Amino acid sequence: MKNRFIASIFAIVLGASVLFTTSPSITAFATENIDQEIMEKQQEINDIQQQEIEMKETLGKLDAQVNQTNTKIASTKKDISKTKKEAKQLETDIKELEKRMQARIELLKKRARSIQTSGGATSYLEVLLSAESFRDFVDRAFILNTIFSADKNILQEQEVDKAELEKSEVDLKVKLDKVQNELKKVEELKVQLTYQINDKNSLLASMEEQRNEASVQLKDLEKQKAILIEKAKAEERRKAIEEAQKAERIAIEKETATEEPSKNNEKTEKKEETPTSSEGNTEEKTEPSAPSKSKKEDKAEPVAPKKPAASHNSSAIEKAIQVGSTMVGRSSYGWGAIDVKNRRFDCSGFVHWAYSSAGVNIGRSTAVLAGQGKKVSASEMKRGDLIFFNTYKTNGHVGIYLGNGTFLNSNSSHGVSVDSLSNTYWKGAFKGHVRRVVN
Repeated sequence: MKNRFIASIFAIVLGASVLFTTSPSITAFATENIDQEIMEKQQEINDIQQQEIEMKETLGKLDAQVNQTNTKIASTKKDISKTKKEAKQLETDIKELEKRMQARIELLKKRARSIQTSGGATSYLEVLLSAESFRDFVDRAFILNTIFSADKNILQEQEVDKAELEKSEVDLKVKLDKVQNELKKVEELKVQLTYQINDKNSLLASMEEQRNEASVQLKDLEKQKAILIEKAKAEERRKAIEEAQKAERIAIEKETATEEPSKNNEKTEKKEETPTSSEGNTEEKTEPSAPSKSKKEDKAEPVAPKKPAASHNSSAIEKAIQVGSTMVGRSSYGWGAIDVKNRRFDCSGFVHWAYSSAGVNIGRSTAVLAGQGKKVSASEMKRGDLIFFNTYKTNGHVGIYLGNGTFLNSNSSHGVSVDSLSNTYWKGAFKGHVRRVVN
């Protein structure tokens, strides 16, 4: 009994030594991969935070550009107002010039009528030849020269004023064209300013969304690590118990082996003293059964959503466009929103809702939508295709192509609206990325 007790103690010590010497290495092996993922996710969060710092610097520059644009708009409006005043003054000057020219024309007409009334058929030469004396001839020549010079001056002034009138009319046209061009530029600046402000807000929201998503993923990885560690410890405890039981069994077997010769000697001595007994004492060896292996409770790995196959029901396209068009001019933009009751959508949420209403299951975010369906070239795009725009990021905006260069979308300026690809902003942001999710 004493030896058996010592063997049990030895087995317990041996099992404990196995537990404490093997557990760290096995646990480290079990969590090596998850630790690597955690490190990568932490690095991703650090990268996003660095990007946020850089983005704030970019947004600071964008704010400066917005201020410069506002200053330019104000300056352009002043120039337009000044040009309009100059044009109005020019119109007044032209009218005065036309009056002077008309007055000269009337004077010439009056003189012509006077000559005709006094016998206009008489030429200047006849007037000179009819002089009665040399003095009379000189007087008549002087008078004729004065009349001729006056008429000549009138004609010269008329030509000068006529040229000035023509130049003034050209200047007026140039100024008016300039005003129209300035107005056009101001309108384009206003559009660009609106989209710059909206893009700034989208950038901030996108960075926050990415950081929050990465933080959630990091927490999930840490939970998975904790589960793996607990499973590893449970497995080590099970193995330690098995090793302890095995050690105890070996110790008992050794004890039994050492006790067997002494028993035989005792039996021999008893045979010499007493009749041989037919009954011998035997010990029944029993091996402790190993504990049943615990069931693994592996955590189910998340399964990525399958890419939806393209539908072959073309009526779904018209249904999606019909449903989406009911929100045109009646909704507002909301980042990350699919709020049908209050008519608030972001771009990808609106596209998802419109097609879901038509029975077509597609992704919720632009990142997912950008990889769904079939990619087609911009020259082959047709009604119902998804078209993507590089706004605050690559594929930062999405809409449903309607045909004839127009598309249905929810944007931060007008909510759900129909816009044109020829618009300056959308034309610059569209890089030809088109996906066909319904055939």
